[in-house]
Amino acid sequence: MKKFTAILLTIAFVMVLLIPAPIVAADGTHWAQTYVDQLESRYMVQETMGDYNLNEYISLDDMKSLLKCIMNTEVELASTSRQEVVSKMVDIFSARTGINLDEVLFVALVPFEDFDKISPDYTRNIMYAYSSGLLKGRGNSLMAPSDRLSYAEAFVLLSRLESMVAADAFYVEGEVVKQESSIKFNFKLVNRSGQEQDLTFASSQMYEVAVTDRTGQEVYRYSENMEFAQMVSGKDIKAGEFIPGQLVWDMKDKAGMLLPSGRYNVQITFIPLEIKEPYNSTLSTILSFNI
Repeated sequence: MKKFTAILLTIAFVMVLLIPAPIVAADGTHWAQTYVDQLESRYMVQETMGDYNLNEYISLDDMKSLLKCIMNTEVELASTSRQEVVSKMVDIFSARTGINLDEVLFVALVPFEDFDKISPDYTRNIMYAYSSGLLKGRGNSLMAPSDRLSYAEAFVLLSRLESMVAADAFYVEGEVVKQESSIKFNFKLVNRSGQEQDLTFASSQMYEVAVTDRTGQEVYRYSENMEFAQMVSGKDIKAGEFIPGQLVWDMKDKAGMLLPSGRYNVQITFIPLEIKEPYNSTLSTILSFNI
């Protein structure tokens, strides 16, 4: 009887390990709820999928619907295994940004202890997903490639994918025009992806402009002492088109004093809602100029 009980406990323990754990924060919210809220605020997730449980495995139909809803892409999926879904997301990223993964060089590394269990069909894409930050793996350095995705994992991956696409689908082009008593910054956010892209902005401020001197000290910031309308707005940018921007600066510092002659840098950054670290992405450019 004791042996039978031990076997039952072992089976129960293994079953618990196979089911996504309902991890919650100190306030009782699910660890993935922030990602869910961000996506639901911009996309018709509830209308598309109805009710769902973040701790359960996502169904194949719901995974396809979620990709269609958020990435506006019809996909062919045979399963919701981690390796297949992540690989498909990398394919979407490549198609949306125009980045040819065959031309990307990967550092020779084995990011997961169970790397040998990844199907050769997915190895390249999994390597890119890891190196780009799309895929971080589970605890204990495991990929668990054949495991099914939970709803929570699907939302987190899609949030990261959305940020990656937005960051790499664009670049900022700018110029500095010296005028008699001011400097004019002309700039634009260009869609280089070959496809129409959608960006969402949290306020009427779509960009930031910051000027620093040769020591790196910030002497001017566009948004300082400015007020912006707090409204969420979307921009649809067709392939090859751009969002323009222009700013005329009187060459005065934050105290209102005219800056001395010398070498300065200006960093121009577009700040859509989707991007978590815009200052480290292709949504930013730095130009040098003299006063």
